[in-house]
Amino acid sequence: MTVHKIILPARPEHLSIINRFLEEEAPEAFRGKLNKIKMAVEELLMNVFHYAYAPEVNGQAQIGCRLVFLDEQVFFRVDVCDWGRPYNPFAEAPPPDLHASLEDRRIGGLGLHLVKKFVAHYVYSRCMDTNDVELFFAPD
Repeated sequence: MTVHKIILPARPEHLSIINRFLEEEAPEAFRGKLNKIKMAVEELLMNVFHYAYAPEVNGQAQIGCRLVFLDEQVFFRVDVCDWGRPYNPFAEAPPPDLHASLEDRRIGGLGLHLVKKFVAHYVYSRCMDTNDVELFFAPD
């Protein structure tokens, strides 16, 4: 299947463009999950926007999407890529303590917890100076 991509400067003010891209590209069978798709992508992008590049570097982020088939089941795959410092959010971000009181919880980590809940499968890879996170969403 054809991969549709958008590359933008890695800055939070471009989230609305990325959300419109996802709205346009999400197949009908995945429209019910569109808010979860956008939230998951936004969580990963916020990490890219704030941590992937040194402050003086004008980095970029790439979003790609397409339908894929795994074991005869269709998934909507969304890739979030950057060319920043190596970072696997799934291995390096500590899991949140969901049983601690609000006062005792550390700040952060809850977003990636939600990403993991929203997707059927995820993959991180580092190749040729690129961080690539693949998110696989199952249809409704």
